[in-house]
Amino acid sequence: MRYVFVADDFTGASDTLATLSRAGLRTRLYLAPPTLAEVQDLDAFGIATASRSMERDALTATMQHIAEALKPHAPEVIHLKVCSTFDSSAAVGNIATAMNVLSEGLAPATTVVLGGQPSLGRYCLFGNLFAKGGDGNVHRIDRHPVMRDHPVTPMREADLRRHFANLGLPNLALLDLLALRSGGLLPDNPVLCDVLDESDQRALKERLASSPFPQLWVGPSSVAETCFPEASPPQLPDSLPGPLLVFVGSRSPVTAAQVAAATGFTKVVIPAGTLAHQPDEPYRRLRKLLASGSHVLAVLDEDLNHGLSPADMAQRSAELLARLMAEHAVGTVLVAGGDTSSLAIHALAPRSIDYTGQLSAGVAICCAHFTNGGRLPVILKGGQMGGIDLFDQVRAMVQREPR
Repeated sequence: MRYVFVADDFTGASDTLATLSRAGLRTRLYLAPPTLAEVQDLDAFGIATASRSMERDALTATMQHIAEALKPHAPEVIHLKVCSTFDSSAAVGNIATAMNVLSEGLAPATTVVLGGQPSLGRYCLFGNLFAKGGDGNVHRIDRHPVMRDHPVTPMREADLRRHFANLGLPNLALLDLLALRSGGLLPDNPVLCDVLDESDQRALKERLASSPFPQLWVGPSSVAETCFPEASPPQLPDSLPGPLLVFVGSRSPVTAAQVAAATGFTKVVIPAGTLAHQPDEPYRRLRKLLASGSHVLAVLDEDLNHGLSPADMAQRSAELLARLMAEHAVGTVLVAGGDTSSLAIHALAPRSIDYTGQLSAGVAICCAHFTNGGRLPVILKGGQMGGIDLFDQVRAMVQREPR
């Protein structure tokens, strides 16, 4: 197996799945490491985890299990897929811990951190990370209007070398933009690489082609873009089955604007306290609306006085979604919120996921496949992704379905 990606949440995993599929690779996504027989017809595969929201012990155990399971596959490239904003903390979703555990198990000869994703408005210059915001402006990540105040992993340091040192990886070298463009020598492992545009990705691919394998790449879907440039334009399925459930667990201003702009939905505000302590109540309400054929837009309110941690609230939201999906109450589901979507898919436990189309940058349509032969279209988006009319775009696709 040439290329394997291990994703820290399902939203990011679906984006890398889409990137590789559009590059012409036969690719599939799994929730647990597949056997050699299951992937013998593939060029690449991914494993989606919920490590972005895991504490250190759980994260270590997860990565140890994956590293051991990947040894028979002998991948040339192991891509640790992380969020393009690199938000992480020493206690939760520690990227350095995941890197170290995979390195111990798989012994890569080359280790690279790719610090940007220009296709999503993420740039790394002299080791400092910048990201485009919902206002259209590019912000240093520690001044980004959303990421500086992320409720779980706020980004308070823009220098990724200092950020990784705070996570427990103090020896990260830097291949800055000047050295990359002038053909300077690649520093010792592990190395952080600047990237500003697609030409830098091409230059990096050429530089690393002569570096020893196996290689561990750490970064967003720009790693897949760098290794395999897109070969085919994004396509969309002709229609999607209904009813449509959109569940919003993200507090991003971008997602809030998408909620405000949405039309043709029955909008439901779910009190966080009710979901925390009386989960059957929102389940019955949503189940009734979906059974009537309504397209439902459910938004978790912002009340934080519910007594649960953010991780526990994401888990409670995931259990609600998994319950509705398992009972076939939903034809298509769209989840806004990385932690919630990852946990929901893991609770539903499909055997594999395929890519079926692209809505916008960072927002893919996938199809979950179950051991009983069932299928479910799933669309998972991070808080910063998608245009303002994203929810209406999906609803229109469902409405076009033949009845």
